[in-house]
Amino acid sequence: MIVRDGEWKLFDYDFLTGRSVWVMEDGNRTHWRTDYPVENLVRQNEFSRNATAGNAFGEWTKVASVPLNVAHSENLVRAHSEGDDRYVKRWLNDGDNRAWRSFEGHL
Repeated sequence: MIVRDGEWKLFDYDFLTGRSVWVMEDGNRTHWRTDYPVENLVRQNEFSRNATAGNAFGEWTKVASVPLNVAHSENLVRAHSEGDDRYVKRWLNDGDNRAWRSFEGHL
């Protein structure tokens, strides 16, 4: 049985994590796509933001939950390892990345 998403064919699926790998042939090229389920994490972050709205920052305040694939692809892991806090703060303060924030406020 072949599972399709348009022209994409399912290559691999991990039942534990929900990660799926898709492949598409386009002439002489093969394209790969990996999907990660993040809906629960986005909802969890939104719940945390709402539950802590109005609270002041304190030490050890959790401000975000970012999936590892996003953290790597956005160079957050490298920036954190190299001590580039300005990059990490700028990325976390960007409104486009709000889904990963679990605490409101400007870092």
